[in-house]
Amino acid sequence: MFNQQTGFFVRCEDAGFPEPIWSNHGPELLDISITNYCERGCDFCYRSSSKAGKHISIADYAFLLKQASTIGVFQIALGGGNPNQHPDFIKILEATREAGIVPSYTTNGEGLSEEILDATAKYCGAMAISFYPSSGFDYYDELLRKTRDKGIKTNLHVIITNETIDVIDGIISDTPDWLDNVNAIIFLNFKPVGRGKAENEMLKVKADRAKRFFENLTGSNRKIGFDSCSISGITQWMDVRPEMIESCEAARFSAFISEDMKMYPCSFMADTVMFGDLRKQSMLSIWQENKYFKSFRIIEEPERCFGCQYYKGCKGGCRLFKEINFC
Repeated sequence: MFNQQTGFFVRCEDAGFPEPIWSNHGPELLDISITNYCERGCDFCYRSSSKAGKHISIADYAFLLKQASTIGVFQIALGGGNPNQHPDFIKILEATREAGIVPSYTTNGEGLSEEILDATAKYCGAMAISFYPSSGFDYYDELLRKTRDKGIKTNLHVIITNETIDVIDGIISDTPDWLDNVNAIIFLNFKPVGRGKAENEMLKVKADRAKRFFENLTGSNRKIGFDSCSISGITQWMDVRPEMIESCEAARFSAFISEDMKMYPCSFMADTVMFGDLRKQSMLSIWQENKYFKSFRIIEEPERCFGCQYYKGCKGGCRLFKEINFC
């Protein structure tokens, strides 16, 4: 059940049946990179985005959208790169809504014109702004005032690193005024992929510091959320109702599509061989029949998890990058 106005979503089993482990008819959520263009060149970028990044064509996006609406996709998360700098971004938002699918996107804040903000308010369920401590609080104060004045539900996306957890601990306890314009703070576990490979050791958070970070968030009166890649920390160190926890959804309820029309179980598999080619196969056939999708949705308990009291909720954490699990 999905409410397009509020974003409220519930997945539950029919009476007398077990909880489904995947959505046979197709993904509920698609993460689509519509561009790999970005002006920042961050040294931890998992997509290695740059000013040379290419855009998806509007024809290719329409091709994807038609298939997505047919197989029952509820939401499309537009990403990149910096998606709002795609030259046809407003057309993409409008077309997505017209197809009966709710778009959202994550931006670094560059290129947010009045026209784009107006289109965001009109078509999107929400938007997210990536948080970089080096940008300074005034930068986010200005951006969030703009989105608030437009009536846009805006989240703050924060990568969990040694630097950001200290900053976030401070702003949550001090509650600066600009944070009042944030709908929710969403924490994303760092991934050692793309340009992030070189930063792995610097960014990986030590277990004792991570434990304190998760425990402090448990008592916060702020609305917070996490990506499923943080599941091993949530299950160990936070007091969260089990029905509110979801382990990795890749190839089970979500998928990623790159700007070059390749479909992966997860966005962090980009630039691997684990994909289906949407120029050769339909979205549904890749979802149901591709060997990488089929193998990735089989969840087997790793030996390291034998006897772990948190396995039922965690399901072994991230299977791609075991080193990011907080255990």
